[in-house]
Amino acid sequence: MLLTLFAIAEGATGLGLVVAPSILFVLLFETKQVASEAPLVGRICGAALLALAAASWGAGGAEDRQGRLGLLVGVTLYNFLTMAVLTYSALVLQMVGILLWPAILYHAATSLWGLLAIRRAQ
Repeated sequence: MLLTLFAIAEGATGLGLVVAPSILFVLLFETKQVASEAPLVGRICGAALLALAAASWGAGGAEDRQGRLGLLVGVTLYNFLTMAVLTYSALVLQMVGILLWPAILYHAATSLWGLLAIRRAQ
């Protein structure tokens, strides 16, 4: 179930980054102007999230336990590191948009959920 939730949430974020990265930057970081290369980097990140979402969606019903566990470890690491970077953005850089704290809470919750799922799977 975690992989399905991840696929949906990160797939939507990835699509948003590919289609309109500047809007997502404003909602997350309340930045009015971004460097000219930021939308390009945002689109590349969006493509990566879409690929990870597709892998997570496809692994939901897979019977290969080791493969699913490996993907779960990767997804959990992604969520933890994303939570750390977003928290840094809020606390140190003071770049806080309307969706930043909800995004931090989402990634914290999915990190914890992922750790619990990994522990249970082992």
